[in-house]
Amino acid sequence: MNGDPLLPSPAMRILVVDDEPDVAAVTRLSLRGMRHAGRPVELVIETTGAGAVAAMRADPGIAVILLDVVMETDTAGLDACRAIREELGNRFVRILLRTGQPGAAPERATIDDYDIDGYLPKAELTTTRLYAAVRTALKAFDELVDLDRHHRVLALLNDTAVSLHPYEPFEVMLQRILGAATALVPTPLAVVGLHVRPPGGEPRQWLLHLSTSSSDDDPAAAAAAAAERVEAHLAEEDEPEPGSAAGGYLVPFSLHHDLGEGWLYVDGVVADPLARSALPLLGAHAANALYSAAVHPPTPVRRAVIVES
Repeated sequence: MNGDPLLPSPAMRILVVDDEPDVAAVTRLSLRGMRHAGRPVELVIETTGAGAVAAMRADPGIAVILLDVVMETDTAGLDACRAIREELGNRFVRILLRTGQPGAAPERATIDDYDIDGYLPKAELTTTRLYAAVRTALKAFDELVDLDRHHRVLALLNDTAVSLHPYEPFEVMLQRILGAATALVPTPLAVVGLHVRPPGGEPRQWLLHLSTSSSDDDPAAAAAAAAERVEAHLAEEDEPEPGSAAGGYLVPFSLHHDLGEGWLYVDGVVADPLARSALPLLGAHAANALYSAAVHPPTPVRRAVIVES
């Protein structure tokens, strides 16, 4: 999708493809002021089937296409539909075929042979029907994208949980947790802190960070400052819960049997509800894996020494 595939775009875009300028003008008037789920709707205009494919290649996050059939060729719209679905592999965009020549694309045959989501003969198309069809298509697009985002987030959490091996050094596991956090949230900085009290061993602590910022700021200094804010916040809380804190989003977690505690912090505001739900799950996976590592610390690798005679 346009930008991060896990995050929705601020505006929903509709691609109007028609070689008649009057049709584009009427469409703009009919959909003027439309909003969906609190987001504005923007129109993108193209006059050829080839232009429609190029527009979708440049911006695969377009939500709906109002697609004419007969343009530069008699089947330009149908060819564009097939290219978008098969060549570009875009199964999310909702395609509403809008034609003034039904004979060029019979309704039943077109629905059966092409992956379209609506058939709108221009002769029967009123402003109200167009508005209703587009709103229904926007809703369907949103639901598909939301379902896909949930699938991607669950897959990321599962892959991360599987990759956390207790026999690996703590640093390796903590780096994997940071990588998952930055994949979930578009943050310039993610930090994880861990305090471990292993049975019969000396207490140890770790502070690792992962920076995705391209600025010249020192990420280590920023991570240290974030850690100070987090520790100050946790000192004031009896039972800290995941939520906005210390200038970002904080997920505290505890290792079982009082073997330690830790926290995961992402800098900035986390407004996405899905990410806010996923980060505590990531913290729970981290706590389970780190507990196992604390109980059964990784065995140092013994390197063989080869003596040549």
